[in-house]
Amino acid sequence: MKKIKLFFFVILFNFFTVNQYAYSEGFGVEFGYAHLPGFEDEVLDAAQSLANSLGSTVTVESNTGAVVLRAFYQNPIDEKIDLEFGLFGSTDIETKFSYSGGSATINQSVTGLDASLLYKLTPDVQLKGGFHSSEIDGAGTVTLGSRSASITSNDSGTSILFGVQSYSKNDPLQYSLIYYEGLGGQADSDAALISIKYNF
Repeated sequence: MKKIKLFFFVILFNFFTVNQYAYSEGFGVEFGYAHLPGFEDEVLDAAQSLANSLGSTVTVESNTGAVVLRAFYQNPIDEKIDLEFGLFGSTDIETKFSYSGGSATINQSVTGLDASLLYKLTPDVQLKGGFHSSEIDGAGTVTLGSRSASITSNDSGTSILFGVQSYSKNDPLQYSLIYYEGLGGQADSDAALISIKYNF
């Protein structure tokens, strides 16, 4: 909640700032798919640890990608540089561990906000770099025989983001490839986001 309040405060501050380059100022939405290779590594490590503890074989079913929805506000600083703020969230990333006599299912999702600078490298291409503050929320169910228990987890932290996207003054659609490092403050929880942006 504190992150959302901060996000809207920054937007309002920029909205009331007089800007001579207001031709590209405005809100937008972004829809994309994030590949999360770090999540897969963590899943395999967890499966190995579980197998060692139980002394039995553990099978894993997991998806390493998620759909991401992001809202953003963009405000130009000059003719080449724009400032952008975003608020994003992902669908659940599900992992299921199965072993003799039981199973464990874990669902994780990512939420956060970001701030970045967009630099017009050419008339058609922008470079993007900035920071994000994000959380990984997890909820799981462990089943042993006829008994089950619920578990929850939460990790948060701040790291960098960088990438490239298309640019056009006349086309409201943009295409981007952005790399988010260290989601939730976890060193291996990175994401490569391929997305389409629509500027209102």
